[in-house]
Amino acid sequence: MLSSDSWRRFSHMHRLMIKTLALVLCSLISVVLSSSCFPAERSIADAVVLPSDANLINVQAYGATGDGITDDTAAIRRAIQENINQHRTLLFPQGTYLISDTLNWQGAEGAFYAFLTFQGEGVAKTFIRLKDSAPGFTDPANPKPMTRSGSIGSRADGAGNQAHNNYIFDLTFDVGSGNPGAIGVDFTASNTGAMENVAIVSGDGQGAVGLNLTREVGPCLIKKVSVNGFDIGISISSALYSITFEDIQLENQNIVGIKNIDQVVSIRKLISHNSVPAVSNTGDWAGPIVLIDSQLQGGSPQAAAIENTTHMLVRNVTVEGYGVAIKSGNETLTASTITEFVSAPATALFKAPIATLNLPIEETPEFSDSDLNNWANVETYGAIRDDEQDDSGAVQSAIDSGKAIVYFPQGTYSIEQPITVRGNVHRIIGFQSILASASPKLRFENSHPVILERFNFFNGGQFESVTDQPVVIRHTIGPVSIAGDNSSWFIENVVTAPLNIHRGQKIYARQLNCELPPPEPMVKNDGGLFWVLGYKTEFGNTAVATLNGGKTEILGGLFYPAQGVHDPQIPLLINHRSFVSATYREIAFGSTYTVHVQETRGEDTRTLRRDVLGAGAMVAMPLYAGYK
Repeated sequence: MLSSDSWRRFSHMHRLMIKTLALVLCSLISVVLSSSCFPAERSIADAVVLPSDANLINVQAYGATGDGITDDTAAIRRAIQENINQHRTLLFPQGTYLISDTLNWQGAEGAFYAFLTFQGEGVAKTFIRLKDSAPGFTDPANPKPMTRSGSIGSRADGAGNQAHNNYIFDLTFDVGSGNPGAIGVDFTASNTGAMENVAIVSGDGQGAVGLNLTREVGPCLIKKVSVNGFDIGISISSALYSITFEDIQLENQNIVGIKNIDQVVSIRKLISHNSVPAVSNTGDWAGPIVLIDSQLQGGSPQAAAIENTTHMLVRNVTVEGYGVAIKSGNETLTASTITEFVSAPATALFKAPIATLNLPIEETPEFSDSDLNNWANVETYGAIRDDEQDDSGAVQSAIDSGKAIVYFPQGTYSIEQPITVRGNVHRIIGFQSILASASPKLRFENSHPVILERFNFFNGGQFESVTDQPVVIRHTIGPVSIAGDNSSWFIENVVTAPLNIHRGQKIYARQLNCELPPPEPMVKNDGGLFWVLGYKTEFGNTAVATLNGGKTEILGGLFYPAQGVHDPQIPLLINHRSFVSATYREIAFGSTYTVHVQETRGEDTRTLRRDVLGAGAMVAMPLYAGYK
């Protein structure tokens, strides 16, 4: 029998959880689809099971209670300060962690750092909740975040371009009630970093911004994130460095769902249920924003679903309830289905359909198993982290154990011998572990999809697939090389270079960052298929060379030759007797690409010069179509 104190505590937590669970329950109960619920395809994981021996840092060890009553701000701050910049993962076990002030990702001396992960146990299990009417969170004119990640060597607000490997997984942020100046999450990440399986909610619908992405953010991946309430659901700005979104759900915003100013943004599978505009895209810089495969519902006869004043590409988007589907400059569209819309004239060097290549898109395979008996710890089989000894044999034994998931407790491991991925393994997870040996070799012989995620291959990795089953590489620092005839690869939130794709190979990439000095292309597609949602590069060499009938589709690119283009003959894109479409921006504060596209059909080669697109530090390619 519960004591009176226990009962009060239970009742209080119950009331808190009811509000924040409403959004999740809408997605889980597919037979009830009211106007306030998202469609039944909602895929945010509501519960996550993690092994206790994965070397994750439990915030409760620092005094956080998660009871929904105790103020856990100081305890969580201590956990951040002692573990930031070390590739550590802070685990928030299920519960409600009540806070009263911002959780800045800072060290004890007050400087911002990176290389930190917030890990919950599911959006229906782990909640970080702001106290109602918390001091400092009540003024919309001076918004304040619940949590704010940062960059190494950053300015006072944590902004900067070294926000590497910042992650938030599997939890709900609740700004409570009476906090109209609250920002749910102020996030930044650079090159690799992500928010995934995250809900951001407001108890009374108020709040300044749900997800703030305005501090030179990217490239990074925002996937399976929902925002309920707030004046602005997702606020984006800055000309650097591009952000990729997939599986985003917005509801009950007061002003706008997504507000973008100047940033290069790639969005797939947005579901918005709002009476206000779902997307606003403005700014002085040359876009573009890409929006595909989305549903904009609810609407108002007096409103436009999409407001645009710069470059935008919209494809396969349905609109319900709005008086106008797209208002772009002086142009308006009222159709309920937008098959394809480009806000500015497309470019073609030869006769071509003036449209995207529209390649068939395959979904990234997923796998989970809540039975920890089916998980294999590499340390159980003899691996020892941080000892600089070869762990290859232990890793192979863990893979051959028959378990479905193999995991590396966070640490540094050496893989000196080739590893064969085979048998029952479906997922290999590193929890941000470092593989420090010289270019580990992994051979995939899997008879089903296999997912490799949360690793740092600081000296590169060599992957070969000898099967027609997909291999997924996620949340990983490369560089990695891939090989294998007729292989399918899914790359999500990876920094790597170069990628060489051969005939019969397929790569589907979400948030790809390639950085490779000349002269080799960063991606060479020689007769294969390369589809990318959100692609950022550095250095002044060719971003993609597509050869010998290859197919390449770039949906949102930021090509940034920060180190300069030293050879004016190097094209940004090469299309040699192949099929290419691309939407992107080039930004350069030094020397730029002279030639943007070099296309060959038959024996005829033509080029598109940068000056045709414009002048200055930034030029946009609303759409290049190079195929017949």
